[in-house]
Amino acid sequence: MRSYKGWYKLLNPKKFIAPIDAHMGSFNESEFSVNYKSKLELRAFRYADFNIHVSKWSVEPWAIKYIKPTDGKIHRYYIDLFLEFKTGEKFIVEVKPKSETLPPKKPRKITEKNSVRYQKALMTYAVNSAKWKAAKEFAAKNNLKFIILTDEVLN
Repeated sequence: MRSYKGWYKLLNPKKFIAPIDAHMGSFNESEFSVNYKSKLELRAFRYADFNIHVSKWSVEPWAIKYIKPTDGKIHRYYIDLFLEFKTGEKFIVEVKPKSETLPPKKPRKITEKNSVRYQKALMTYAVNSAKWKAAKEFAAKNNLKFIILTDEVLN
């Protein structure tokens, strides 16, 4: 599978809020461009940049603490986007393929390779679910809404 990564040059940089967090290497202020890590992220960035109803947006604006179910430790989760609409509604947004938002299906034929792949998918889904639970709680505390944008919406 081909990986899509690169820099998206902002067409409406006045709408973009540069990240404050020191971890960010994903914004190049001199060129007004942001780093995308997938084709879906690129589509989401274009949506935010072009949409006349979006007044402000940002990439990975906050670190949200969550407990990772695979090790029981606290980790940081960087939400993909922040969107503020002209209506005043504010959203934190996760961008994921639809397939990654659903519990994995148990393979019909059990082979060692299928079993390993299924276990890995279960762990990924458990971690994502923990992140999204923390994001929903963060959103509720900060008068935001949490949504997941999938390829169904961004295509």
